[in-house]
Amino acid sequence: MLRDDSDAYRITWLIRRLFRAMRQKANEQLAGRGLTAADRAVLEFLSAAGALTVPEIATRYQVSRQHIQVTVNGLVAKGLLTTRKNPQHKRSLLIALTARGRKLFACILGEDLATVEEWFAEMPAAERRDLRRTLESLLQRITEGETS
Repeated sequence: MLRDDSDAYRITWLIRRLFRAMRQKANEQLAGRGLTAADRAVLEFLSAAGALTVPEIATRYQVSRQHIQVTVNGLVAKGLLTTRKNPQHKRSLLIALTARGRKLFACILGEDLATVEEWFAEMPAAERRDLRRTLESLLQRITEGETS
């Protein structure tokens, strides 16, 4: 039960519910591949960025280094990620997708895009753009420390 009926609180509550629902949907879709939403996220981070260290992934995406390390270790064991020496740092390896990891993530991304389009099918393009701008603005305010 909500404790506050303000729009700000209700929006925050809805975003949290959406996040949980989307994570659950992702876990259901990925289960057949032996992956989780956390695995998918790391594959996506590396697909976009190329090679990163575990601390770089954790910092960029605001998750714990330990969580990323555990996830990376599992994906390396599955042959989806590889490690290589980092010329910038002797102890922090660079992590990257293998060819198999790139191919698998491309399939996952294609399925995700179809699902997301279904979710937004009834929302006009202008509303989508407004919602995107609003969420981007909120994220920026939170991550840049403008709010407590």
